[in-house]
Amino acid sequence: MLHATVSWELSVALAPDDAQGSYLGVHGLAQAAQRSLGPLAVTAALTLGPLGWTALGTTIALTCGLQHRLVRARLRPPPLSVPAVTVSEH
Repeated sequence: MLHATVSWELSVALAPDDAQGSYLGVHGLAQAAQRSLGPLAVTAALTLGPLGWTALGTTIALTCGLQHRLVRARLRPPPLSVPAVTVSEH
């Protein structure tokens, strides 16, 4: 439940204002691909043994790193309702 809420919120937050519908469609497509390719990837990892698990783990880690880098570049900091004040200003 938590993953669904966060992933949909991120997909809406990262979509440009003029193309939100297409971004949400791609997000839904990614979930369908995950459900169909995930079991195949785990089966391949089981079949190949320790080498398969190492390859699957490395692929997931590299994908997460790439996604993190791409998302951090697109997220904008939320506007503050009050001006930012640091301790040194007082």
